[in-house]
Amino acid sequence: MDGYSRKIVGWSLHKTLEAKGPLAALEMALRERGESQQELVHHSDRGVQYCSGAYVDRLKKASIAISMTESGDPNENALAERVFRCLKDDFHLRGFPSFVAAQAAVAQAIDTYNSLRPHGSLNNLSPNRAHQQTGYHALKWYPYKKVRYGNVQYPVDTAFSSPL
Repeated sequence: MDGYSRKIVGWSLHKTLEAKGPLAALEMALRERGESQQELVHHSDRGVQYCSGAYVDRLKKASIAISMTESGDPNENALAERVFRCLKDDFHLRGFPSFVAAQAAVAQAIDTYNSLRPHGSLNNLSPNRAHQQTGYHALKWYPYKKVRYGNVQYPVDTAFSSPL
């Protein structure tokens, strides 16, 4: 997910925690991003798939800075936890008769999430609409003077300055 626009830019549903699934999602995100000189930070939890040599090597090859949660606290990866909860609850992604059915449901849910779901923190824009913008989105979801996203701390009146 792009932290600027909340758009899900890469995804893969995989049967195991092997790095193959996240690597496929990362490749999709990189294709979506296209050529860009802007710096990119990849934030994740400390799951084995994100710490794997293949995954870390791919991030380094793409010159992407790596940020991981410190303690495994879900609050340190709040954007990802929030989107997973939204997909599960809002789109009823539970209990499928087959893996193929699950993949189709996830694809549809992500398309709907990206194109239709408004976000209060994005002035009620959908992720796709927010992703087309440039400039700053004020961070509205924390009432504190400063917020932390990954290993970086931001003042409330600033935000992520551009999409992937």
